[in-house]
Amino acid sequence: MTLSTSIKVQLKYKLLFVFALLAFTQATAQDVFSVGPALHFNFGDKKPKVSWGIEASVWWFEDYNVPFSANLGFDRRNGSTILYTQAQTGVGVLGVSAGPFIEFKPNASPIIGLQTDYWANYYLGLNYRVRFGSDGTQKALGLYLKAPIMLGPEEENEGDDDWDWD
Repeated sequence: MTLSTSIKVQLKYKLLFVFALLAFTQATAQDVFSVGPALHFNFGDKKPKVSWGIEASVWWFEDYNVPFSANLGFDRRNGSTILYTQAQTGVGVLGVSAGPFIEFKPNASPIIGLQTDYWANYYLGLNYRVRFGSDGTQKALGLYLKAPIMLGPEEENEGDDDWDWD
């Protein structure tokens, strides 16, 4: 199986999973921005490497039946920096993400490819990441922490007074 065939198969399974999530779910909540640090154990190279980074996400819930998001982040490890952005969706604490990445290594041409993530989280999360690039496939297990910031006004309930403590 070639690299492009492998990417197509992975993408088909991911899209099937996303469509299954979309068919059986409905979410209503506030829109949320979140940001936080990430630590990954990367394998698939000659020797495993640890990387660290920061990721920010914006989730849109209020006006849609299906939660969707966009994220932007970077990974840093010895000798390389990776910038990425992804579209993502999820239900409850489980979700999937996919999008392009670019990796910069010293004394080498940049590597462009596709990154996919499968994750489980609330504020603290775990993810399994796979990157498909011209230099091969890289896999990583990660741990991350995200601090949520609600966007937009809080909805008021009639007769509900926030100062009524009794």
